[in-house]
Amino acid sequence: MQYVKGEICGVENCRATQYYIEDGLLVCKNGHRNAGRVQVQEDEDGFGTQGRKTRRKRETRERVSRVLRGPQASELYLQAYQLILWNQCHWLVQTKGFPAELETLVQDLWALRLQLLKAKVEDISDAEANSHVFSSRSELGTDTEAEDAKQRKRKPLGKDMPTLLDTLGLCYLATLLLRLPVSLGDIHSWVVREEIPFIRAVRLLPLTMREKLPSVYLGALDTRSMLQPDSLHTSVIRLVTDYSREFGVSFPRLNHPLILFKYISELALPLDIYPVVDQLAQLIPYKFSFPTSGDRYRISCQPEPQLISLLIVAVKLCYPFDAITRCPKSANEPAALRIDWKAWAAIRHGVRSEFGETPGEGSEMGAEERDVFDMSEAQMDHYLSWYEKIWLDEEGRKNNPKAFPKQLLDMFPTDRSDLSCKEADPRVETNAIFDKVKQVQRSIATRSIVLDSDVHDADRPVKRPGSYYGLYRTVENIPPDARAFFEEAARVVGLSLRALVEAVFQTESRLQAWKLAERKMDAMQGEA
Repeated sequence: MQYVKGEICGVENCRATQYYIEDGLLVCKNGHRNAGRVQVQEDEDGFGTQGRKTRRKRETRERVSRVLRGPQASELYLQAYQLILWNQCHWLVQTKGFPAELETLVQDLWALRLQLLKAKVEDISDAEANSHVFSSRSELGTDTEAEDAKQRKRKPLGKDMPTLLDTLGLCYLATLLLRLPVSLGDIHSWVVREEIPFIRAVRLLPLTMREKLPSVYLGALDTRSMLQPDSLHTSVIRLVTDYSREFGVSFPRLNHPLILFKYISELALPLDIYPVVDQLAQLIPYKFSFPTSGDRYRISCQPEPQLISLLIVAVKLCYPFDAITRCPKSANEPAALRIDWKAWAAIRHGVRSEFGETPGEGSEMGAEERDVFDMSEAQMDHYLSWYEKIWLDEEGRKNNPKAFPKQLLDMFPTDRSDLSCKEADPRVETNAIFDKVKQVQRSIATRSIVLDSDVHDADRPVKRPGSYYGLYRTVENIPPDARAFFEEAARVVGLSLRALVEAVFQTESRLQAWKLAERKMDAMQGEA
């Protein structure tokens, strides 16, 4: 009998470990049957399966991104854009005291613009229009990050999509329709002082809206550099052209009497210069309206640069920047007064400092690491307060407390209300302007009056106002005293110094052409 070795039998304390097979059961050497132990033959078909693990397959889940694509992304971008536009109108009405009709006009202009965008948003295939989210199993791709990288390489926005700069243009056109004395220089100064919502306007959007916007649209609503003055003028003339071409909307001409008075007040000039500018405007003539055809993008063809260039030409005629002695014929002439431009520059600098303009204000966006070493304590506090206001995302930190340890935040509190960026009071600003005008007027002197009958030496004629007129073709040609005035005028009108010099030179060229035509006409009449 053949035995096989196995476990201890255990029946009646049997210690046997050797078994033989009987009727398929194992029987120990002492004859005890073990009913629970059955001899089983291994199947040859299952050879090699020992040690293999089998796991249940999990359900395949699609990777879904929260970032919208296609028409949904475009629609969300327009909604975000409209929210920023509403914030700007709300600030103008509530803070600056503009009439409530301003918001209605901006809404109407925006509704017309949406009609042009309607076809762009709706002209999408049904497959894209019906998909609310982006799936990793779609034909567009399998990785959201790869898709974002492709989007960043594309053109930021289509040519029909509105840009963030156009929001300021729409607000300006609304003030133009209401005939309010608001210049593009005012809007630019509000942007520089971060009063009107524009710098990093994306921070005004709710976090849920920002999470669903693609990086292309987020970048379009985020500003990485300070607004350039000339670009604001270009944006306005482009909007005027689009509304005129697409809808036949005609905008009124500039309310130049009030705007001119505003320029004269801010530049602290004698009011006697006002009729001189009016006479020069009739000679060229300038209509102070927005052109819709021709060379409309040229600075000298736009109304505000035309008005400020006429004012500068009048200043150069009546109150020149050189030291040449000119004698008027009558005390009633505007040129009978003489402005001390060095005193004017000193008063201008003093009033701006007293008004509260922090040194370096408006240049925070372009600050670099090396600029920190040259900052004073006040400038450093101002910069950190600006950084807190513009860059810190309070909503994102509250919704995601794990993003930054609370213990560290408590050690370095950011709530510094005493150093926060404060908006300027319009009444204080107006009082500062009139104080500057009074100080300049106290420094104004009178010129010597010389009648024609008092001139006896024909070989030495008296120099009259307007003679020896100097032309400044480039910025480098401007003398120091005139440069301070040109810089202040460029700030008032919201232009770069180069563009302002170009506009003034073009106006002077047109006046020279008029003078030459008058001489030819007089010569022809004399011959006749």
